[in-house]
Amino acid sequence: MLTRSRILAAVAAFALPIGVALSGTSTASAATGFVATPNGMVGLTQEIVIKAPSLANQVATIGFTSGALSSAGQTNINSNGFGSLAWTPTSAGSWTISGLGDAASSGSTTITVAPMPTVTNALVPNLVQAGVTNTVTVAVSALDGLLAPSGSISLRNQNQNVVGTGTLTPGSGSTSTADVQWTPTIGDTLTAAYVPSTTAFTSSTGQSSQPAYTTSVVTVALRFPPVLYVGTPTILGAQTGKGVPSGSASFFFDGIGIIGSTPTDSSGGVAAQWTPTASGTHTISTQFSSNNGLFSGTSSQAVEIQPAKAQDVVTLAPQGAAPWNPGLPISLVAGSNTLLTASAASGSTVVLGESGPCVINGSILTALSAGQCTVTATSPGSASVTPDTNTYTVTITAPPKKSKKKGR
Repeated sequence: MLTRSRILAAVAAFALPIGVALSGTSTASAATGFVATPNGMVGLTQEIVIKAPSLANQVATIGFTSGALSSAGQTNINSNGFGSLAWTPTSAGSWTISGLGDAASSGSTTITVAPMPTVTNALVPNLVQAGVTNTVTVAVSALDGLLAPSGSISLRNQNQNVVGTGTLTPGSGSTSTADVQWTPTIGDTLTAAYVPSTTAFTSSTGQSSQPAYTTSVVTVALRFPPVLYVGTPTILGAQTGKGVPSGSASFFFDGIGIIGSTPTDSSGGVAAQWTPTASGTHTISTQFSSNNGLFSGTSSQAVEIQPAKAQDVVTLAPQGAAPWNPGLPISLVAGSNTLLTASAASGSTVVLGESGPCVINGSILTALSAGQCTVTATSPGSASVTPDTNTYTVTITAPPKKSKKKGR
């Protein structure tokens, strides 16, 4: 979770009457007040900073609007006129954040919130009975943040024909699942696609899976994602066949138990989280026993586990200048505004944050007063790379003093 915290005491020390450009459409005076926050991403908590000197030691109200969406929050303004409020955007697009009521003199800012990227995985049974209804569990995960994806799932075969649909149900954390009913034809290859119900998340398509087929009843089949990575949590599952009563299943990795006995749900499925620890070819298996003792079975599959994902690479630079290096000194002058450009090798949106005597509004870093400011740039990664965060230490120096002219 990309949560931002501030050191307001450092910011509150600022007292110079410097004009601060806080957005592309308005300019606010840091001496009188402003509202500032970086561009964001759905589901990631960010901080709203407000300066409202006239409300020192009082409460300020801040409003949030985006199209038909609106909400408000409050924060205490300290004796130096500063306050902050944590906010988690729930929708992508343009958001206007404004001081309300007595805080209206602090103005407003408009930022852009990006949708949260997602990853889709279909847990297709490794053995299915042709001609009868089978259950395919599809998991859609947000790459980061506090919100679980919402929307619909479609299963397509190798001819791109839709062979099953479902609606996501939020699960634990930032993952949602859907149990999709599918009546297979021998030879089918399945691909799951996620279509978001709002602008909050990006669509995603999983990799294809082709199970083995039989005309006999399947006591139990193993379910797992098409691709497994060392160090990346995944979901293992088991699925009982038509007419098999409820029971419980356990899981094994190269014959060693990794998940204990877990009851089947109403659809005959079991799902549990597991993190692969070794790359290469390995065997995953499940053992099932029915509660009435009349059914038992084992399902095994050789899988190729990929090495740990590489880390994404984040780059942050002042517009038109060389990229900043996290290990080298960076210096700015109090009162200056610097437009930052950020990118990630994965193509994911980079989210900025700061603490100390500076603020970021949209993508503009404003140095408020002399001191040390910390800037972070974070990518949530992608389906194939892990997140990356760079931290930059920025020394803010006082502006040079103007020399006094001697009288003649």
